[in-house]
Amino acid sequence: MVGVVAASLFVSWAHADRAAKETLLAGLALDALSGVRLTRWEDSDLLLGADWNKEILARLADCDYGLLLVSPRFLASGYIRDTELPRLLGPGRGKAMPVMLKEVPLDGSFDLRGLAARQIFTGAGGRAFTQTAGPNRERFVVDLAGQIRRRVLADAA
Repeated sequence: MVGVVAASLFVSWAHADRAAKETLLAGLALDALSGVRLTRWEDSDLLLGADWNKEILARLADCDYGLLLVSPRFLASGYIRDTELPRLLGPGRGKAMPVMLKEVPLDGSFDLRGLAARQIFTGAGGRAFTQTAGPNRERFVVDLAGQIRRRVLADAA
């Protein structure tokens, strides 16, 4: 019998994208994946009165992966750029799992903050999550969960 691989996800997102993030994560049935046990953390999980910066830094240091919910606001965030991305994309780091939450042109018109060299998950036809609806949205989430599982299992092999 093959063991279960445990991994933690740090969810990096722009607060302006809260509604899209909530919709995506609600459909992402990580608990249903076989062979992996994934836990996720995001800054919405901070406890009242917590030192938020200290907690975020600790979670970044301890996480196995960063689930990066890419959008124009994500790329414009100084905190994400200066604090989160260097810890997830820096030298010797292979923690990034970028997902196109909202459309960002990949034609060089946006500074992708180090993500240009990374495979960014998109749905069929290169669509961002918010560009999908109905069965296409369901397929986006199922395919993303499968890709996360695949990555975790491959890294554990």
